[in-house]
Amino acid sequence: MIRDLVTPFAGLDPDQPGDRLVSQWRDKVVGPHAALFRSVEAWIDPADAGEALPGLVARREELLSRAPRARDAVRKAHELLRRLLPDAGPVDAVVLAGLGKANGWATRVDDVPTLFLAVEHLPGPGFDVVLALHELLHVEHLRRAARDWPPDGFAADLFREGLAVHVTTRLLPDIDASGHLWFAPGYHEWLARCRQQEPALRRRAAAELGREEVAREWFAGGPDGRGELPGRCGYWLGRGLVGELMADTSLETALHWSLAEVSSKLRRLLAS
Repeated sequence: MIRDLVTPFAGLDPDQPGDRLVSQWRDKVVGPHAALFRSVEAWIDPADAGEALPGLVARREELLSRAPRARDAVRKAHELLRRLLPDAGPVDAVVLAGLGKANGWATRVDDVPTLFLAVEHLPGPGFDVVLALHELLHVEHLRRAARDWPPDGFAADLFREGLAVHVTTRLLPDIDASGHLWFAPGYHEWLARCRQQEPALRRRAAAELGREEVAREWFAGGPDGRGELPGRCGYWLGRGLVGELMADTSLETALHWSLAEVSSKLRRLLAS
């Protein structure tokens, strides 16, 4: 099931003043899907609506035109995943206009693991399938071992994000590393920076593996960030570590590892 929330969003009136537009959004989009929106406040915070909605509603025709491509990306991703994981569950997905914070995510809605794609940040053709497949891996992980994993925690993030990138790379080998890690081409300088810093990244990851407050340092930021860590380098490091862990392991087996097992395996690997 793929739910379309772009169509009701496209019906909002861009000529309404800001507060009226927020009320209209709440009445026509959020209200009829209240349980869904309660589950995604980490990505669609109603407090951001006043600032974000005018620009997004002005793009309503563009967003509406992207929705069929987003739905098609979900279907293609599901077909790809079933080549590697024949018992992958049915798709529960939502295609919507978010508030500009994320392009895709996975969470539970009424205890059902659900994939979300936000059309305002939908990647270009081809890369949209990479994104949908990445998030579908998270959905399958939620159906198995990760159902009770904490939303934060460096070891958890390093494994689950690394696993998603590892699998998209395996199933879509014609797309280069930039596409799997950024859902777009052209990130060669960033990739080179990550490779150059790999020994330091592995040492720091080993030291921070048990921490819960470092997610933004490892999994956020832009490619040109001049901080101590390259932006989003956790995805890059996680992909390599999971590749090593899964050299002789099936995806089905890895999806059932507990967080304690994952933490132990990562710690041993980073210490080697």
